[in-house]
Amino acid sequence: MARTPARALTAPLAAALLLAGCAGNETAEPAAAPVLAGGEIQLVDAPAASAGLTGDGRGDDAATSASTASPAAGTKSPTPGATVAAVPAPAKWVQLSTNKATIGETVTDVTGFTLYSFADDPAEPPASACTGTCAESWPPVLIQAGGRVFVDGLKTDDIGAIRRPDGGVQVTIAGRPAYRFGGDTVPGDLNGQSVDNAWFAFGSDGKAIDALITTAELKAAKPDRTSTLTAKEGRDGPIVVDDDGATVYRFDGDDTDPPASNCTGVCAALWQPVVARNGGKVKLKGIDEGRVWWLSRKDGTKQVTLDGSPLYRNVADKSTDTIIASAATQGWTAAR
Repeated sequence: MARTPARALTAPLAAALLLAGCAGNETAEPAAAPVLAGGEIQLVDAPAASAGLTGDGRGDDAATSASTASPAAGTKSPTPGATVAAVPAPAKWVQLSTNKATIGETVTDVTGFTLYSFADDPAEPPASACTGTCAESWPPVLIQAGGRVFVDGLKTDDIGAIRRPDGGVQVTIAGRPAYRFGGDTVPGDLNGQSVDNAWFAFGSDGKAIDALITTAELKAAKPDRTSTLTAKEGRDGPIVVDDDGATVYRFDGDDTDPPASNCTGVCAALWQPVVARNGGKVKLKGIDEGRVWWLSRKDGTKQVTLDGSPLYRNVADKSTDTIIASAATQGWTAAR
């Protein structure tokens, strides 16, 4: 897959802060983007993979990643028995991507989880009003000071960062701090949309998708056409990946003897069946040929199976070498 060349754009945010606050300069224009007090982020107009980066940007801090967080309730009306997730550690790098969802084109992190804005956050100057237990249910998108934000499908001019009350650096989109929702368990979930009439997914234009809308007609995701399946040692253990290096998964709800896919409706909109590119046989690296077969789907494609289990890729996941551990709550496990 061809990659867009990386174009690094350093945002001198501390300098912008000083410029905006100069005494006696009443005609000075306010900073065009949110600013960091005493730091900077680096904007890169390309996917993280173009810089050779894998994983979710957290490196050795993956255990505290929001991608492994347990489901959590909204801040104003907690769900009885829900587990509140810990606030994730700052990432070494962040990727912001776009994803076609049932409510329109949304913004996700590199692992495909939807990013939300909070209507109660102040806009001028931009700040976060979500702290304490709120930030546990709605983990802010945190990055280490000086870290890189890879922008894939959005305008770099819309991306910035702020200092949170606790001193952390939070990524902003169009001047609004960005958050994950602990109740989203698989990439592409929209369980946080319209919660408390205050939390809304970001659109690709950076604005909150807060219009009164009806859910669009669900359409099955296009197949994940791959020429090779590769067994490798990922950051979280052995995995099987496709041509893009994305982890492929099995679904507990499928039949294995004989193999059959039971992923329909919303499931089929979020999970792509893995099929051989150009209708031929899929090549294997590090996988015993006897473990791999295929099943015929209604659309005429042949879905690859491993040990009798049909294989899928999550439609929103753009990470590599990463297992979405929280997906296990919905019956999805990484193929190994």
